Amino acid sequence: MALFGKKNDPAKLLKAFRKGDRYRKLDLLGEGGLARVSGQFDSYLNRVVAVKELKEENFENPHLLKLFVNEAKLIGYLDHPGVISVYDTFLQEDGALCYTMKLNTGRKLTDILAQHADAEAFRRSLPLFLDIFVKLCETMAYAHDRGVVHLDLKPDNIMIGRYGEVMIMDWGNARLFDRQPYEAYLKEHVSDFEKYEFGEEEKGMIVGTPLYMSPEQTNSSRDALKPASDIFSLGVVFYEMMSGRTPFVGEDVLVLMSAVRSEDPMPLHEVNPDVPRRISQICSTMLEKGLTDRYVSCKDVLKHLIECRNSGQAFAVRQYLPGATIFREGEPGTFSFTILDGRVEIFKETAGRKTILAVLGKGEIVGEVAIFSKMPRTATARAIDPTTIRIMVREDIEKELEKLSPWVGQMLTGLCQRFAAQNERIVSLEGSGPGA
Repeated sequence: MALFGKKNDPAKLLKAFRKGDRYRKLDLLGEGGLARVSGQFDSYLNRVVAVKELKEENFENPHLLKLFVNEAKLIGYLDHPGVISVYDTFLQEDGALCYTMKLNTGRKLTDILAQHADAEAFRRSLPLFLDIFVKLCETMAYAHDRGVVHLDLKPDNIMIGRYGEVMIMDWGNARLFDRQPYEAYLKEHVSDFEKYEFGEEEKGMIVGTPLYMSPEQTNSSRDALKPASDIFSLGVVFYEMMSGRTPFVGEDVLVLMSAVRSEDPMPLHEVNPDVPRRISQICSTMLEKGLTDRYVSCKDVLKHLIECRNSGQAFAVRQYLPGATIFREGEPGTFSFTILDGRVEIFKETAGRKTILAVLGKGEIVGEVAIFSKMPRTATARAIDPTTIRIMVREDIEKELEKLSPWVGQMLTGLCQRFAAQNERIVSLEGSGPGA
């Protein structure tokens, strides 16, 4: 029995891989000063890819050509889910240099932030934005470990895929700030690694997008920029994700750059009270002007973000089914909460008899008396309907009080202690009253 019939003739099967017109243009996806990106059909593998092509007017410019070549090499070197994959590099018949990469069908972070401009939608999306930002930090921690800085991090260069993928795009401004990891990578695979080195980069250039540049990026040449610059840019992106606005403003580029160099932005938790103070502190450290005061590594940013998230301080939103107990009478008051949706009943039980003190709904705060008085819970809180709450832990509340005069905190504690005692008397005499 023949292994190949006429339809499965080896020569015919291999013929498809010998033709020169491998890529067929479909549509233009984007265009900048350096290059254009189009969707193209790969006839060898029957798939659609993105092709980035250096513009014709840039063919003879050695600097722009070098930037384009280095970008392709850097992306190929960074093998990470958060960096778009490069498939191939080639010259077209007209001499245009191109490289192919995975077609990204996601959306820019810019568009997602605009979609959540409504206050309630924005508030509910904060946990999602935190997850996105953690993935961004993971990608940049990897890139920095490989000796690469991006130097143009902004929402327009961040894509969110259909299945939660977070990818950092446009590495055209990126550079090797540390050649050792790249050289070690080459030595591992080729003996004549010197011929594959990157060309010398242009010095004395200021690059980036002013709204997201670090202070040193506004007045230093690119060869002096290190991971701390990316960390500052990530801090600006984080601030925007958590508050809906950028930390620095200016009517023109010069005023904006001056603000970046000299002005301290309003703390994140003051712009958006829904942001826990600990997360606000992490963002502030990323935005420190001085390099010695800023985080030195994305790994440190990640460590603190994950600690915050795992401790329950980061936008701790919890859901309860009808009848579920949120806290019980007699328990220590370690948190209060805001009702985002549903209803909660506050009640006491004495000798098997249940006394309802209050029924609270959306937008109301529960459990603050025990926080301020530092006394055990005076009642039980239970969900009546399917209920969603946002937790406010004692530590965050106490840190907010530290910003006030000591006597203000003492006054609040004293008032809450008296309120709790008065509430007990009311309940014992009348069987009703507010409390928790």
